[in-house]
Formats: sequence, C-alpha cells, structure tokens
Amino acid sequence: MQFISSPSKIIPMETLRTSSYLIPVKLESEPGKYMLIHGYTGAIDIVTESLLKKIQAVASGVDLPEDTLQTLIKRGYITTRSQEEEINYVNHIAKVLHHKEKLLYKYFTFIVSYNCNFRCPYCFEERKKKDGKLKIAMTKEMVDKAYQAMEKIEPQQQLHCKDIALYGGEPLLKENRDIVEYIVRKGCEKGYKFHALTNGYDLDAFVDLLSPELIYKLQITIDGTRDFHNQKRIHYRDRGTFDRIMSNIRLALNKNVEIVVRVNTDNQNIKDFASLKRYLEECGFASSPYFKMYSAMIWNNTSISEGEQDKLDLLSSKSYLLQNKDNQTLGQCRDFGIGKKIYTALTSGKSIPFCGCSCGAQTCGYVFDSLGDIYSCWEIVGNKDYKLGSYRNETIEWNQERLNRWHGYNITQNSICSKCKYALFCGGGCIIHTMQGRRDHCSYFRIMFDYAVNKAYKRNTN
Repeated sequence: MQFISSPSKIIPMETLRTSSYLIPVKLESEPGKYMLIHGYTGAIDIVTESLLKKIQAVASGVDLPEDTLQTLIKRGYITTRSQEEEINYVNHIAKVLHHKEKLLYKYFTFIVSYNCNFRCPYCFEERKKKDGKLKIAMTKEMVDKAYQAMEKIEPQQQLHCKDIALYGGEPLLKENRDIVEYIVRKGCEKGYKFHALTNGYDLDAFVDLLSPELIYKLQITIDGTRDFHNQKRIHYRDRGTFDRIMSNIRLALNKNVEIVVRVNTDNQNIKDFASLKRYLEECGFASSPYFKMYSAMIWNNTSISEGEQDKLDLLSSKSYLLQNKDNQTLGQCRDFGIGKKIYTALTSGKSIPFCGCSCGAQTCGYVFDSLGDIYSCWEIVGNKDYKLGSYRNETIEWNQERLNRWHGYNITQNSICSKCKYALFCGGGCIIHTMQGRRDHCSYFRIMFDYAVNKAYKRNTN
C-alpha cells in the first residue's frame, strides 16, 4: 500500500465499518489498482483491488494486519463512526468552511444593461428581461452609487476582490461604450481590474480598454465551427457572427488579454467541438499563453420556451461526457477544479482542500444591475423574486430574509448533499438549480470526478 497524503485526526469509537465517504477510483493506467480518496479526511492512497475489497468488507470481519488496519482507520477509510455520526461530522466541516468563506473576499459584478444584440435559443435570460425598460444601461450616477455600495457592504478594501465582472445582457455593446469606459476608468483609479462575459461581437469598439490593467480577461462564447455557431449565436440583425468574433479574438490576444472560449454544447454540435478546436489551433490562437477553451453542457432551464426547445437537442450528463470521451475532448470539459486539487495533493503530500459551498453566490457575491437592484447569482438577475436589495438610495435597502437565505446556504441544508461522499469536493452544486429541484449536476460531477482523478494521477506518474 502506497501512502501519499496525511488526513485530519479521527477519534476512534467502537464498531468498525467501511466509511460512507470512501471514494475508490479505478486507475485506468494501472490495471488492478485504485486511488482511494476520503470525503472528509482528505486522504489519498493507491491500493490494490484485493485490499479495496477487504476495506469494503471490513464489517464482515476480514483479516487485515494490525498495522494496516490502524493506518486505514487513521486515514478514514475504515471508521468507528456510525453513518449518522459521519454525516454530522461532514456538516460541521461544511459549516466551518462556509463561515470562513463568508469572512473572506467580497466579489462584485456590474450588469451594464440587460439588453443584448444576440437572440440565442438556450439563453436563461428571458427575452422580456432584455426589452422595455430593462434595455436601459447604467448611468454614471448608478455607477457611482454601485461603488459606494461596495464600500458600505465591505468597508475593508483589502477584503474586496480586485477583479470586477462585467455582465449582462451583453456588457460590451458598442452603444454602451461610454458608460463601460466610465466604469472601468473609475474602477482602475480605485485599484480594480475587470473581466467580461461577452459575445465578442462589438469588441472592436472597446480596443483601448483591453489591456492587462483594465479589461484583462474575456469569456467569449463560440458554439462550434462557422455553420454551427451561426445557427445558434444569432445577431438580431446580422446573419453571421462567427468571422467577426474570430477577428475580435485575434485583436484581444494581440493586446495580451486573456481569452476563454466557452462552447455551449448540445447533441447538435458536440461532435463539432473537435473540429472547432483544430480550427482555433490553425488560427494560432491555441498556441497563445493567453488562450483557453472549454465545453459547457447546455442545461435545461425554466426560461427556455417550448419553441426554443425545438431548436435544441439537450444531452444527459452521461451522454455528454461519454461522447466527449469518444471524441477525445473530455480534457476540455469542466472538472470544477478537481483535477488541479488532486494533482496538487499528489505532488505536495498534503490532503485535498475542501469547500462548504459551490459558488460565491452562497457567501459573498453581489451583483449590481442597471436598475439599482442587487442580486447574488448571475442566473436569476432581473427576477424580482430573488432580489436581495436596492442600492438606488443613500443607504442600501436589504431584504434580510433573502440575503440570509442566499449567503447562508450550504450543503448542510440539503439532506442529499450532506449524505453524499462527494459533498466537500462539490459544495452542493448550483443553488438555483437546487431550489428548482434539479439534480443534473450530481451525475455529471461523479463521472467527471473519476476522469479528473485519472488525469491527475497519469500526469503525476509521467
């Protein structure tokens, strides 16, 4: 048995049983061997299949050498805790982690406008959010109030994340260039820099704001090679958007701006992902240290209308990941940072870091929209039922019940999550999906976890 990292101390009790938080991952590069990962001690070890079977059958009284047994108990794979005691212990860890994360950096987002120049069928922001009064962009007065609200929310500047997100709608519309410049220049004076989630269509209008000191990073969505992309990423007036976006990506890379290409993927374009990857390599983008790309499965969401559903061919998590594996593009799928955490633990000899929640919306995220409202999550902006408060006036007006609900949510409030052996690695997934009763994330995470572990192990042994 090869011991790799050290877990937290576990207090022994009376009856030995296999821990409910034991995660065995079969190693594809070493037949007959498994990586054991423990869900609340953070231990990692490589064992043979025969030893794994003994660990899993320990309650039946299997024969194990005393020193091996004691080591397995110490590392958490075999425990004297009951299942209920283990759940309570995980809940305790999650609460501590969640409290710690709430005390750290506050993250801020500006919604420049809900308006958008694209008409994508899968967009979770309903069309009505982008029309009427919601087309209004931030004013200088609202920008000033947003910066003042940031200081009221967290007076200690050192606890501000110095990276502000620009979001929408489409944050980089050319007609909103002046207010974007005002936001960025004012933020730069205060020590902030910016990243934007953009469709990239009007990016050339912002060239003087693209730099490592101003807007330093862009996430741009490209939904496949030219034909596939132009069918999904539809400009309200222009028939084709692909070529213009490619030109703008080159422009940004030449300014040493980080580019993250996101490919929203369903069954219609999943096989095209590899072709897009090759195309971007041929363009010279992939060789840039400032360039990355990844595939994101399109999740079903309540704002996709029946008519728009007909334009999509949604995938299950299993089908999405299996097809990416067959296409040799699984490495470009999101693994929620698991691969990096495992690799760091393998190389450092330390236990894997845990998380008590999935995203900043559950701890310290604040989204300021163009109408003077504050939200916590990007996916529900504009929906007044989820509004945390308002920053229109001199003092922030909070809906304390909603604020407590969002910033107080962690895995302990979901019985499925607290019993799950992946809980402290996953953090419970998207809170809004959970509120809507969706569990799409669970099967995706389990499958991706095994892949990420194997990738990290292979990298460490090569």
